[in-house]
Amino acid sequence: MQIGDKVRFLNDVGGGVVKAFKPGGIVLVEDEDGFDIPCLQDDLVVITTNAYNFEVPQHKEAPREERVDGREYLASKGVAQSVKDDDDLDENLEARIVRLEMLVHKLEDRIARLEGDKAAREKDKLQSRQVRQQQKNEILEVDLHAHEILETTKGMDARAIKDYQLSVFTRTMNEHIREKGRKIVFIHGKGEGVLRKAIIDTLKDKYKSCEYQDASFQQYGFGATMVIVH
Repeated sequence: MQIGDKVRFLNDVGGGVVKAFKPGGIVLVEDEDGFDIPCLQDDLVVITTNAYNFEVPQHKEAPREERVDGREYLASKGVAQSVKDDDDLDENLEARIVRLEMLVHKLEDRIARLEGDKAAREKDKLQSRQVRQQQKNEILEVDLHAHEILETTKGMDARAIKDYQLSVFTRTMNEHIREKGRKIVFIHGKGEGVLRKAIIDTLKDKYKSCEYQDASFQQYGFGATMVIVH
C-alpha cells in the first residue's frame, strides 16, 4: 500500500485515496467529500494501485509538526495532570488517540444523519396531522335522496327505499366515527319527515356521543341534518 492507492474500508461503507501514513499503523484516507479519515491499515483493502507507482514506506515517519502528540492532546482535554511529565507517550497511545478521534468523527456523522432522519419524520407527521385536520374541517355532504344513491327504484316500495337510505346513513357514520370533530351533512329532504326521524332515532340509539342539529337553512333549507362526531 502506498500514497495514491485507491482503497475501500473493510468494515464500513465507502473508501478513498491514501494521503499519508501515521505512526501505529494509521493511514490517512481522503474520501470523496475531501475529508481525511484516519484508519488502521489492516482495515483497508487496495482497489487500484497508484498509477505513478512511486514507493513510499508503509510506516514512514511523519514530519514532527504532523505527528499526534499524546501529551499535548491530553493537555488540551484538561487531563494532562494525570500523566507524569517524565513518562514518554509511545506510539501505541498515540495510535489509540487517533482511533478515538476517528470513532468520534464517525459517531458525529451518524448522529447528524439520525437527527436529519428524525427531523424529516417529524415534518411528515406534522403534514399528515395538518391534512387530517383540514379534512375534518371540511364538511362531508351525503345526499340520501333515492335518485342519488339508487340506480333505479323499480320494484321498491317506500319502506324498502327508506331502509336503503338508512343503511347508507349508518355505513357513512361507521366509516367516520373515529374522526373526532368530523362534520357530516345528511341531505334527506323535507317530505313528511320520516327519514329525518329515522336518522335522529338511530343517532340517539347507536351514536349517542355524536351531536346533531339542523344544517344551514340558507344552503339546505329544512331538508338536511348536520352530525358532528365526538
